[in-house]
Amino acid sequence: MAKNGAAFDLTIKKKEFKMYKKILILSAILAVSALALSGCATTRNIQGRPIMSSSVNKIINGVTTKREILSMYGPPLSISKNILKPGIETYKYRFRYKKYVHMGDEILTSATRKLTEKLNITFKHDIVIAHSFNTQGNISLKRILRKKNKSGVQSQNNAGSY
Repeated sequence: MAKNGAAFDLTIKKKEFKMYKKILILSAILAVSALALSGCATTRNIQGRPIMSSSVNKIINGVTTKREILSMYGPPLSISKNILKPGIETYKYRFRYKKYVHMGDEILTSATRKLTEKLNITFKHDIVIAHSFNTQGNISLKRILRKKNKSGVQSQNNAGSY
């Protein structure tokens, strides 16, 4: 009878162990989920408006006027004038998009998507004499933003300094 009692105790201990194991696993899953969900956030930083390369291709040095540029892009982020060369000024247009994912209490922060566009246009007596345009970052993001812009979704236009 002692032999059967020991086998019965062993069976109970195995069942208890399995139950405690399940409780421990569920507790661990709940703890990790609570930690991840409590401090997880996504933020976007958007400055300026997207600059479409198709419109940049329409700028012709020596032909395009300041009025045309203002109608295409609106007011620039900044204007610089050359005091040594009267009548020459440069308009600077910028677009910056960054999407951040934050986890926990700023333990992990990473910019998952970045795109920066810069357009500089130099005028002499209100006529474009030079311009440059460059893009850095996620090109697929540029396609997504272009589609949103065409579908009528307006971008945020936050003035910011660079």
